[in-house]
Amino acid sequence: MNILLSNDDGYQADGIRILEEVLVSHGHTVYVSAPEGEQSGKSHSMTIRGEIAVTKYGERHFHISGTPADCIVYSHRSALFPVNFDAVISGINHGYNLSTDVIYSGTCAAARQATMYGIKAIAVSLQRKNEEKLRLLAAFVADNLERFLSVIPEGAFMNINAPLSFDGSSYEKAGLGFIVYDDQVSIKETHGDRIILEITDCDLIHHPSSSKYRADHEICNDGKASISIVNILPDVDEKAMEFLR
Repeated sequence: MNILLSNDDGYQADGIRILEEVLVSHGHTVYVSAPEGEQSGKSHSMTIRGEIAVTKYGERHFHISGTPADCIVYSHRSALFPVNFDAVISGINHGYNLSTDVIYSGTCAAARQATMYGIKAIAVSLQRKNEEKLRLLAAFVADNLERFLSVIPEGAFMNINAPLSFDGSSYEKAGLGFIVYDDQVSIKETHGDRIILEITDCDLIHHPSSSKYRADHEICNDGKASISIVNILPDVDEKAMEFLR
């Protein structure tokens, strides 16, 4: 398969490097279009005005001055790569993209943007950076890639998260939980009318999934990988819609 890799940790991150090595060892042709630096938490931010700088750093490898979504847009819509991609895989991210994080995540945004172009896409994340577990998770994705791609419907992408205790095979179908980030924001400095704020602490409050499947964060806490198929568009509230005139 022709597979495009991207991420939000930057093109030099261990996760994308290891994922590429494993996919190549499975016989795939891998292309890379990743941000030139850290882009975590940029969600689906895109550069729609101005220029994007693209730097070739190897055969079939480019890093891009924009966001993860930009990496997909400018790779797909330009002549950077003279192929049609069979799949886009975003990751492996150094840190979870669970539950509410699918909104904030640049990793998920790259997969979502690929889905908008009609390309099957998977976002992959590990609890924390760990080379042994990155290789284990990359092998899990590569070994099951064709099966995973076959079940992804139009208009959705697959989101895989694995804890450090992941054994390389155990997973569960997951609903999206809800995580409240109870940010503590403090005034760091004041300079006349200019105020410098910073987040000094954050408590995470986890809520269960509203679907029939267990929440992804609960599954990862049990030591298994969570696998969710996520629609790219949020749904409307049908009950509330009934009250509209």
